[in-house]
Amino acid sequence: MNEVSLKLARLGDAPAIANMSHVLVEAGLPWNWTPRRVAGLIRQRDSLAVVARMQRQLAGFVLTQFHDDIAHIALLCVAEEYRRRGIARRLVQWVEESAIVAGVFQVRLETRRINRGAQHFYASLGYTSCGVVCGYYSGIEDAVQLSRDLRIPPRDPKRVNR
Repeated sequence: MNEVSLKLARLGDAPAIANMSHVLVEAGLPWNWTPRRVAGLIRQRDSLAVVARMQRQLAGFVLTQFHDDIAHIALLCVAEEYRRRGIARRLVQWVEESAIVAGVFQVRLETRRINRGAQHFYASLGYTSCGVVCGYYSGIEDAVQLSRDLRIPPRDPKRVNR
């Protein structure tokens, strides 16, 4: 079985990340995360860009921006053929561990309101909904805002309190 490796993204990864975002994340929306914008984020000191690869193939990525008191996951994507292998979970874990090292204990993100799969995935990691932003995606689509306080361990969904 082939192993997926996670590494910091390089500028040369920007076109592949942008194209994957355009096709899988931004489908039906104007192209916002262009190669130039992705490269700009990779260059920023207060950002984190991680790629997941299987052999040389881009399997997924996460782009995160760090602020004084929050880490904001701007994009998270796993190619369809690599889903359900724990890649997204590993990418989010890298972000969370990096945030803790940076002294940031709040992680936030937005996902399309219609993307129930993403909302369920983040809920399984301990993220909770903190609002809806109408027209967040280019005035076309609403977003659900999610957040997680990293000081609070995620609740085990298999464990039932009695």
